[in-house]
Amino acid sequence: MDLVVNKEMKQTNQPLVYICADSKDVGDALYTVHRVVLQLGGIPVNLNYTSESGEYDWPLITKTIDKSDLFILLVGDSYGEISDTSESYIHREAVYAKSKKKNVVALLKNAELKNMQPQDVQRLRTLHRLTMSGIFKYWNLKEDLLLVCRQVLRDLLKPQLGLTDPPLIKKQSKTEEDTHIPLHEAITETLFNMESYEMRFTGKVFAHGNCHEVTRTISLTWDMAFLNIGVMMTAPVSEDRMRAALEAFIEDQYRDEFMNAIESSHALSNVRCHDHEFQRLKAFLKGAGVIENVAKESSGLRSYWQLTQIGENRLQKLLIPSN
Repeated sequence: MDLVVNKEMKQTNQPLVYICADSKDVGDALYTVHRVVLQLGGIPVNLNYTSESGEYDWPLITKTIDKSDLFILLVGDSYGEISDTSESYIHREAVYAKSKKKNVVALLKNAELKNMQPQDVQRLRTLHRLTMSGIFKYWNLKEDLLLVCRQVLRDLLKPQLGLTDPPLIKKQSKTEEDTHIPLHEAITETLFNMESYEMRFTGKVFAHGNCHEVTRTISLTWDMAFLNIGVMMTAPVSEDRMRAALEAFIEDQYRDEFMNAIESSHALSNVRCHDHEFQRLKAFLKGAGVIENVAKESSGLRSYWQLTQIGENRLQKLLIPSN
């Protein structure tokens, strides 16, 4: 009877997902991750250990991590409870998972550091840096975490199908590899290799106590436009934040183009991107496969956008240029 049960369990091929978290630190966020894993057909495992629980069973934990198909590190506002090895339990488990070449996904909260002790800040940063050689995402609220989980894990977990070989995506046929992927990359490269992209902005220029509205057409490279928006899009952001980042860049870097239009001008403020210009930019970036719509608020008034994997690769190339 036991043999039959084991065979049936193997046939379901549900991936085992180890969730590494300090329950006192992450609180209800742990439920959010469990829920998404279950919705996507995975089996979440978390020992929910605290010092009050008794003995920390390291052999059992390492055995469970070894059997896991995916390792999720969920980090909240702190480094986590310290173990007898002078590092936190979650740090110790993450190091072990990395050493075993496990597929690690890190969900890191944008923690408030100003009230933390310097030693705690350094420890938390060390933990964050550990994860940055793999898949990592930042989150602020539980709503952000829900969006991030769904966006990251949907390609790693397939309902009732389980995980395939690393990098945990379904293998494509040779025909698909030879056509679709190179074509998509070619479209992205063609777009970003364009010398410039013109956008219109309007700002308020002040001179002699008067305010003048000045409109200028700015030629931006695709890399520059994408870089100033993309750095904030590792987590879902609203269109308002995307637009504000681009406008702040233009106001800072192209101030003279606005102020030279008015004699004796002394100040520039409230630079705004024309709406249809911004929507066109967003459509081009979506068409290039570097950003995608991830959710909408229940009111349907604010769209949220995030980098795709192609977008993250492109951003990394811009931030760390090859020699």
